[in-house]
Amino acid sequence: LDRPGSPIPSGVSMKSDQSMDSPIKFTDGTFIPHPRVKLDRPGSPIPSGVSMKSDQSMDPPIKFTDGTFIPHPRVKLDRPGSPIPSGVSMKSDQSMDPPIKFTDGTFIPHPSYFGYISCFRISKNSKHWSQSNTWFLLQPQTVSLLSWWLQTLKDKHKETLKRKFEVVSEGIAKPGEQTLLNDVFTHVWITEGSCVEVNHGHEVMQVETVSKITKSEIRSIKCSDIFKPLPGQTRPIRTVLMKGVAGIGKTFSVQKFILDWATGKDTQDFDFIFFLPFCKLNLIKSEMSLQELVQCFCPEIKSSANILDRCKVLFIFDGLDGSRHPLNFRRNQICSDVKKTTSVDILIINLINGNFPVDTSIWITSRMAAAGQIPPELISRVTEVQGFEDQQKEEYIRKKCKERALADRIISHLKTQRSLYMMCHVPVFCWIVVTILEHTLEENTGESPRTLTDFYTNFLLVLLTAKEEKEEKENVLKSHHEAILKLGKLAFESLEKNIIVFNDKDLKKYNIDLNNCSLHSGLFKEIFKQDSVLFQEKVYSFLHLTVQEYYAALYVLGSHQNSNINPLEKGNSPASTLFHLNEVVLGRAIQSRTGHLDLFVRFLLGMGMKNNQELLKGFLSHIQNYPSDIQKTTEHIKKLIRETSSPERCINLFHCLSELKDKSLMDEFNVTLDKVKHSRQRLSPSQCSALAYFSLLSEKEIDVFDMSEYATSEECTGRLLPVAKITKTLRMGSCKLTERCCEDLASVLQSQHSSLRELDLSENNLGDSGVKLLSAALRNPYCKLTTLEMERCELTERCCEDLASVVQSQHSSLRDLFLSRNNLGDSGVKLLSAALRDPNCKLTEL
Repeated sequence: LDRPGSPIPSGVSMKSDQSMDSPIKFTDGTFIPHPRVKLDRPGSPIPSGVSMKSDQSMDPPIKFTDGTFIPHPRVKLDRPGSPIPSGVSMKSDQSMDPPIKFTDGTFIPHPSYFGYISCFRISKNSKHWSQSNTWFLLQPQTVSLLSWWLQTLKDKHKETLKRKFEVVSEGIAKPGEQTLLNDVFTHVWITEGSCVEVNHGHEVMQVETVSKITKSEIRSIKCSDIFKPLPGQTRPIRTVLMKGVAGIGKTFSVQKFILDWATGKDTQDFDFIFFLPFCKLNLIKSEMSLQELVQCFCPEIKSSANILDRCKVLFIFDGLDGSRHPLNFRRNQICSDVKKTTSVDILIINLINGNFPVDTSIWITSRMAAAGQIPPELISRVTEVQGFEDQQKEEYIRKKCKERALADRIISHLKTQRSLYMMCHVPVFCWIVVTILEHTLEENTGESPRTLTDFYTNFLLVLLTAKEEKEEKENVLKSHHEAILKLGKLAFESLEKNIIVFNDKDLKKYNIDLNNCSLHSGLFKEIFKQDSVLFQEKVYSFLHLTVQEYYAALYVLGSHQNSNINPLEKGNSPASTLFHLNEVVLGRAIQSRTGHLDLFVRFLLGMGMKNNQELLKGFLSHIQNYPSDIQKTTEHIKKLIRETSSPERCINLFHCLSELKDKSLMDEFNVTLDKVKHSRQRLSPSQCSALAYFSLLSEKEIDVFDMSEYATSEECTGRLLPVAKITKTLRMGSCKLTERCCEDLASVLQSQHSSLRELDLSENNLGDSGVKLLSAALRNPYCKLTTLEMERCELTERCCEDLASVVQSQHSSLRDLFLSRNNLGDSGVKLLSAALRDPNCKLTEL
């Protein structure tokens, strides 16, 4: 205010700008003066209060390290620096500049503070400044340049992400044609979910249960809100795990999130977003630092060595299920230096653990089976992508099919095929189905596809002949026969090992040469995706898990009919008949605990049908039209339904009968809930499986299901359990339940996809051990049961401790608990009474 500070002597004329120094250039976080500053003459020294006749006492040049200013030790150790001239009275501090404000690890000077900056480095968890607290003289424009430089870097990073994600691949694009993500993107339904949920069926078939969920009974969340705390939450959301089945829309949601941030459509509180898919991380074999890892994936920020220290960043790890890096959180080497070189898995684990002094958020996507790799205590929020709801299916179909009348026909056709319409919850499957129906309905090419195999076989032909319309389909299949067989072998052998991402070594092992003209066709560009190069390596995957399963089945059928080989048996032993092949694959499928072969077996059985063999003519050397083999297969499946205890495998066997278009499916097993209610008949175990199958496919919601009216044995009860997930009130009184049933019932209770709210287990010999299993499920945050009846269940005081833990659990939703006519004893009642006084108790009736 008294007077402006004297200009710093520069040795140049002040009357013109011809000799003015150029703006400071910043490279790698340091500033490099224009060569003229050095060549013309050295700048006048800044007054330091020492003799000017020698340079021994001159301050050495400022050194810049990691983007911060660190003086030569002499500046601090030899002598204290002279006070910096400020042009104000030194007798008071009224005109002194206020302290510097630090926000998010960057320094922000006070508006009145122009001439001088104190450069401190602040430890993430410390309230104290670090060692070097030294003042430096900087020009006002330098402060502006620092901010300008950082903003320029952000803009460059956003522009790179925008170019990367604004265009997507969907279908066979015509030359010069691009599909914009914003034009085709349809929002998927996302819910808050649990970390781990045991599932005994093929993940794609979970949609049969999801379609029955009442949306109002489960918490939904927008993708743009996943890092925003709920009302009343004070703890920030740092780590988000997003899970979902293959092709459900996880990666597309990530891409839309990034695109909206990069274009300014959605204002997320991040300075930088780093997208690190596991399929590319798998290619990194050498050790590197976190800083090098980031710069490897985002070369546009290589000019800055200090972004991780100064900015708020989001790391997105996409596709945990495809990771080949061992993530061992129990035996992990701690790393907290962003410049320390180590293995990729250690970098990832330490990032998730929060060991780096970096302001980061983490977003991990994964298929269901791999989601449990991350310890629950490290996750702030779990979300699950449920896919398209019915309204979103129609919205997507109308976006994909521009002709309104044709879109209406496609929607009407799908609604007549309930199983396929439900599978359209999966966006990738919806795209495949619409692609085929556009072709068949528009061109009236005969009977429209109706089974799962029908659709995928037509999909194969549409892609294969898209650019070879004049060629006969049979000739096209002949010309691509060898390439299809090689890809099929890769698909089959990888399916058995649960491998879904491949590299060049994998392709070489199967003699797959992508330079082959066959593999450059529309077919292979669509079903076998090549990702961008990293470290001169490429990664590949099938368009979707179901496409890999279809190709695996193609390989097995092709080997059988063209070479009389059965790849399902050791040593590729000769395959006698189509029935024998089907018998072997069915045996393998029902033995699977996870159901990973469920769709594979459906595809293989469906390909054996005459209509699909006709379509595959050219790939198959001949057609085996043996109705007796199909009939034998049908009878064998019915036999397996009667003998198989797993409810999930039984339901898939009914899907297999559907692929064979067996009419007896409706004649012999046409057991619907309405028919059973009217006849009040007792059901056999196989009929119970049929009832579960038809109930899952029904459009009707089941409010009350009284299992005691149909189940005659423990086996019947087990086969009807899939219905338990889709009903609101389940009555299982006098169903001869045992401890074994309680384990299966517990998995239903803690499923996020369960609609069950009221459960009656009265008059069953559950025992204390059975109650222990149920109690663990009732304490699960995703169990929504409000009413539980266990009268006359032979319970004793030993189970009361478990029940008391449920009553006082903050996660329990239980309101009504009925335990009359059990031998609980005084001590048991005392335990329950104490639980009732707990502040977390929500019971209104006991």
